[in-house]
Amino acid sequence: MMKLNLNWRVISVISKRDLKLYFSSPTGYLFITVFIFLSAAAAFWQERFFANNLANLDQLNSMFPFLLLLFIPAVTMNVWAEERRQGTDELLLTLPATDIEIVLGKYLSVLGIYSASLILSFSHIIVLFWLGSPDLGLMIVNYFGYWLIGAAFLGIGMLASLLTSNATIGFILGMLFCSIFIFIGSLEWLTGEWLQSILGRIAIERYFKDFARGIISFSGLFYFIGVTAIMLFLNVIILGKRHWPATAGGYKMWIHYFIRTVALTIAVFSFVAIIVTMALRIDATAEGLHSLSDTSKQLLEDLPEGRQVLIQAYISPEVPRNFVEPRANIIGKLEEIAAVSGDQVQILIKDTEPFSEEAREAREKFNIFPQESFVNEGGRSGKAQVFLGVAFTCGAREEVIPFFDVGLPVEYELIRSIRSVAQSNRKKIGILSTGVKLFGDFNYQTGQQVPPWPVVGELRKQYEVLMVNPEESIEQEMDVLMAVMPSTLGQKELDNLKDYVQTGKPTVLLIDPMPLIDISLSPILPSDAQVSMFQQNQQQKQPKGNMEQFMKEIGVPWKMSEVIWDVYNPHPDLSVLQQEIIFIGEGNKNKSAINQDNPVSADLQEVVFMFPGYLEYPPEPNLVFEPLLQTGLVSGVHHWYSLVQRGFFGLTLNQRPRRIATPDLYTVAARISGTTSGIQKENDPENKSGNLINLLVIADVDFISQQFFEIRNRGIANLNFDNISFFLNSIDYLADDESFIELRNRRVKHRTLTAVEAKTQEFITRRLEEEREAEEEARQALSEAQQRLTEKVTEVRNRTDVDEQTKQIMAQNMQEVENKRFEAIRANIEANRDATIARSQENTEIAIRAIQANIKTLAVLLPPVPIFILGVMIFIRRRRREHEGTIAARRLRS
Repeated sequence: MMKLNLNWRVISVISKRDLKLYFSSPTGYLFITVFIFLSAAAAFWQERFFANNLANLDQLNSMFPFLLLLFIPAVTMNVWAEERRQGTDELLLTLPATDIEIVLGKYLSVLGIYSASLILSFSHIIVLFWLGSPDLGLMIVNYFGYWLIGAAFLGIGMLASLLTSNATIGFILGMLFCSIFIFIGSLEWLTGEWLQSILGRIAIERYFKDFARGIISFSGLFYFIGVTAIMLFLNVIILGKRHWPATAGGYKMWIHYFIRTVALTIAVFSFVAIIVTMALRIDATAEGLHSLSDTSKQLLEDLPEGRQVLIQAYISPEVPRNFVEPRANIIGKLEEIAAVSGDQVQILIKDTEPFSEEAREAREKFNIFPQESFVNEGGRSGKAQVFLGVAFTCGAREEVIPFFDVGLPVEYELIRSIRSVAQSNRKKIGILSTGVKLFGDFNYQTGQQVPPWPVVGELRKQYEVLMVNPEESIEQEMDVLMAVMPSTLGQKELDNLKDYVQTGKPTVLLIDPMPLIDISLSPILPSDAQVSMFQQNQQQKQPKGNMEQFMKEIGVPWKMSEVIWDVYNPHPDLSVLQQEIIFIGEGNKNKSAINQDNPVSADLQEVVFMFPGYLEYPPEPNLVFEPLLQTGLVSGVHHWYSLVQRGFFGLTLNQRPRRIATPDLYTVAARISGTTSGIQKENDPENKSGNLINLLVIADVDFISQQFFEIRNRGIANLNFDNISFFLNSIDYLADDESFIELRNRRVKHRTLTAVEAKTQEFITRRLEEEREAEEEARQALSEAQQRLTEKVTEVRNRTDVDEQTKQIMAQNMQEVENKRFEAIRANIEANRDATIARSQENTEIAIRAIQANIKTLAVLLPPVPIFILGVMIFIRRRRREHEGTIAARRLRS
């Protein structure tokens, strides 16, 4: 094997020579100045930078390869062409150096120039720190990607310069060669599917986008190194052409080198393909924005063999600000899934615009429709059609997420859908049929069908959901039974449920002393109670069973007439809510408020319950009672009847009940397992075996009502309630399927332009205050006008110098005249108010655009200034030396 001996001293001399020539000329500084200016404009001047409101370089990343398409050929066009034009190439080639040493010396010089340009463009990061708090890890990987793509393009540009002695032609060839690697992945319309898959592996975007997202991809790293090596190899071959013999081994030399080049290219891209399958990647972002959790990777590895999943994502290329982060999360996670799953999961991300072929395909194949969103950005307002739908198919099975609402956990939804569509056997969840119609019902009063609860649809995404009839002995095979408000059942049905629970099979009980969804379902009320004079029973209801006795026999005492309250409320905007709406979080001064030792509740931040009950510790010594969620230190108990008032329209809530705090901590949800003494059995008179219990009890039903699904989906600010996650965690835990618990609790947060947000919020607050003042002034002016009208009419009615009929006529005429005047005044006042509000909104928009314009101007113009000044100084210094040299030469001649 031939050993490669390099004389690094020669390489260093050649490199320093070219660097000195480049930086001794103002032209070099001009190129760098233009590069920094254009990159700053690409990063900060585009409207999407402020519309996205993210403290990153996404806009520059999308434009950077095209920026290098101009800059790299400008740097490399003189590397060889200028040597030939000036005739110094012969001197260079007579140096005691090999061809590879000369090529490496030249390459390191242009790489030094490019590296200096990148270092000087670090000013972009300074701008981001001025505007917000960018992720430094993301920035470093971004610039590492910039350096790698530039390093590869420099070799390509040098090859173009070596092919000609004209710098202009070298520039054009450099652009042409570099553009091949940029645009080759976009030739779908020109090539077939098979050829496109091959060419797609050559496209530079495929590998650069990982670095743009903050991921160090080893496949991308070796791709750029490989392309650089191939291009330098071609430089060495063409430079050494002058030494070629006519033939070797009976073949022309160009055939030998062609075969070697092809072999090297195949070896490089084969090695890159192997690295791609190994999925060696490092997510350098602080928040792990784009990496998959270990749980997700394991779930992907555990997918059944031979069941390939196809994911088709229909995503709008541009979205309003509130959907920017969800869109970035969806694309990032999908690309990461594609990278780590190999051939098991295939992903197609389709830019989807309204009235496009992709939109038609999404609608007809998967019932994916755009969601209408209001846009008010950059001085433009209106409505936008947004696509954020994903379809999963595996054989005949299909799962569709029609739209990713802002609050949906992206990674959890994607991984769950992949596993759900790939697995043929799902675990079964039984839902007991009770007075709470989770599967929907027909409302006889309105004559309309009541839809199923959202929680049923949520469970169906992961499990096979069964309806269980409590009127008969419960013998269905299922992994978990869910019983909501069993207090609505009759005694026989309760006994059937009790028999099932005492077999030790996993069961989730949702009990509630005061269900706000329908207060008539309260366990303290008789089955035929009417809470309103307008309520009519459509059918005779059977008497309710003894719920307290049921709870006692399964070992979980419950006082069904007591409702708890808590003073803790971390949301100032919701301060008007009654204290019977309980917020459970770490801030309620109870260190055990959220049990961090049980996976069901660990990593939860905040759960909300509405007029819940509480669970007591069981007296059974063999039962393990594990509280999951508890109230804070300042809480207490109400009796049911102290919270309701009976009136003409039925039962209403008492807004100001008397509250007396107690020293107790109240458990709202608990895990109960073990054995109870139960009752004597014929085959076990001493009951030595006892009854097995495997329960998870939650003393509230309203916490999984539709409103909490809407809050989660819409991602309403400051309302990150974990109600849905807590409930699904409970089901997963009892079903012995804890795969998704970690994913539900994973929260991804992008870093925003906090400084811009603060400035913008000042003007928005001022606008809202001006609008409030305008409304108040209008209200006051109308009140005064109304008062003047009333006073004039009263004055006429109080006159004593005319009879009653005359006063009546005069008052009526006066009122008609004044009413017309009042209407004119009111119209004028309202017009002034509307004008004031409109003017305030215009001023706010103008101020916000002015802030953005100032930021853009400073961000684009200031970074190139230092290098421009340095270039001017070099130019002046050079001119001065030339002038001094000219004078000295004249003196010598004279």
